[in-house]
Amino acid sequence: MRNLVLALIAAALSFLPAEAAEDCHLYRVASLDMEFVGSGVVVPAAIGDHPLHMMVDTGGYLTALTEDTAKSLGLSEQVHPESGMTIYGGIPLRHFVTVSDFTLGKMKARSLSYPLLPSGFLPAGVDGLLAPDFLANFDLDFDFANGKVSLFSRDHCDGKVGWWTTPDQLTAIPIRREEDGVHISMHVMLDGKDVKALIDTGAARTIMSLETAKYMFGLKDSDLKDAPGVNNIQGAKKGAFKTLSFGNVEVNNPDITLIPDRGSETGSRGPDMILGISILRQLHLYIAYGEKKLYLTAASTHR
Repeated sequence: MRNLVLALIAAALSFLPAEAAEDCHLYRVASLDMEFVGSGVVVPAAIGDHPLHMMVDTGGYLTALTEDTAKSLGLSEQVHPESGMTIYGGIPLRHFVTVSDFTLGKMKARSLSYPLLPSGFLPAGVDGLLAPDFLANFDLDFDFANGKVSLFSRDHCDGKVGWWTTPDQLTAIPIRREEDGVHISMHVMLDGKDVKALIDTGAARTIMSLETAKYMFGLKDSDLKDAPGVNNIQGAKKGAFKTLSFGNVEVNNPDITLIPDRGSETGSRGPDMILGISILRQLHLYIAYGEKKLYLTAASTHR
């Protein structure tokens, strides 16, 4: 996996001018068409002449391909029982493939080793994940209004990132790496209450701890309605919230599914909220991993 990250970073940097680290300009190293498949944002990639559809998953762990994709490409699998890699749900990753000519935008790399995700782990039509082990080496821009995901060099002046808007319209929010060293979270305001939220572009819905919501907002069972579960977790509910605020940017009547702490990744074992595509697609997001800040506006805000 380290080979993938280093190879693609080297490829990206080869497109930057020599003065990139010495001025305040933004340098875009990849601009990718965005589509929505299943639960998240998907962008095009390729192995040789074979097109791939990769999910951009800020809530993931490892950049990987699926077993089905490896089989369709005729790639030879290697088994490494000692790898120690696991993914969400404690699923071990023991199968790997080595491929050449992986392409993402103008970035190309050779001789890459990928772990393989089990069949059915990702929605049909998705060939793999681009996760923070790779993504965090760049700034990551989600232009939902125009259907684009862009990767920018992290070599720029702090705060000089709002390429799509004017400084007075841009909101900056501090982000932090979670204890796992991979995921990023921030604080938002839900109906005037401070809530810790994790940013997850691989999640279809925005979810919150049911117990935390009851405690913070004084919700009773009579205030809640039954909702479809998430990841087969039973007991999901919906509450009527008015405003979710990201600094000066507000989302009205936010669609939030409340999930019991048992079996979930919220509440006492994680953030209060996981921000999924149901909310995020209403924003324009620029994740500045190096600055540890999230810059955003409403999705429709463009100069």
